[in-house]
Amino acid sequence: MRGLGSRTVKQTLSNEGATSMNIRTVTMALAIAATGASPAIAQDGAVFDPLASCTEMLAEDSGIPPVAIGFWVFGYFDAKSDEAHFVTVDRLETLLDAMRTECASAPDTLMTDLAGLLVGEQAKQEPTVAEDGRNLLMRFFDPSEDHGALTLSLKPSPADIRAVYGEPLASALINTYEEMYQPGAVIRPKPEHKQLLTTFTTTGRLKAGDPVLDDFPGGYDGVRPFIVGDVPIARFKFVEQGETLGLAFDGLIFVNDHWVLMPKPWRSLPD
Repeated sequence: MRGLGSRTVKQTLSNEGATSMNIRTVTMALAIAATGASPAIAQDGAVFDPLASCTEMLAEDSGIPPVAIGFWVFGYFDAKSDEAHFVTVDRLETLLDAMRTECASAPDTLMTDLAGLLVGEQAKQEPTVAEDGRNLLMRFFDPSEDHGALTLSLKPSPADIRAVYGEPLASALINTYEEMYQPGAVIRPKPEHKQLLTTFTTTGRLKAGDPVLDDFPGGYDGVRPFIVGDVPIARFKFVEQGETLGLAFDGLIFVNDHWVLMPKPWRSLPD
């Protein structure tokens, strides 16, 4: 893809990185325009047409706010991947720079095609956070893996915990997980477990009471007031092929650029 490196695409379209706002509600509406079914109205009567050329839509005098175009592309990505991604100012600026670079190389490219190029390039070169998390969990099925070391690698630091939960729960969890992650602590699927089941969402959605909360243990309803971050979180199960019951865990969290496991946080809630 001309003028667009994998690092740029990853930083632009992945869930990884700095604190950001969840835009699922916004992007699902914007994603309607991504289908090309109808144009979306922008400011001052200008019309954003996803079937127009990128040169026309990205022009400074188009009347289309650049931020709106950036959100539209993220909405397109949400619609194509069936995931909710996050937007920061830096990501919007990086995305718009990438779009302008690509459009300069092919001025007649339609906006839908340009968005598709960005999405396709990211999908080819970098896994999503959910895929990265699943790849990590699949390592537990490998009999040659050092399961003890892999388990201990998921121990959260105090900074990790405080980035997800506020006080007084955070301090209580620091003590809880310090006691939990001791030599001999091992996560290991049973020999009959051949399949991994996962549910990935974000702590922000759990805090907001999103319906995905029902897929997590009921104790998470009690920790919602203490959630301070908005980062990817998952629950997972090691099960027999075709089954839904097995060895279940919750609290796999991507924070501070790595995966940690903070299970059953409600057990440390203050009285």
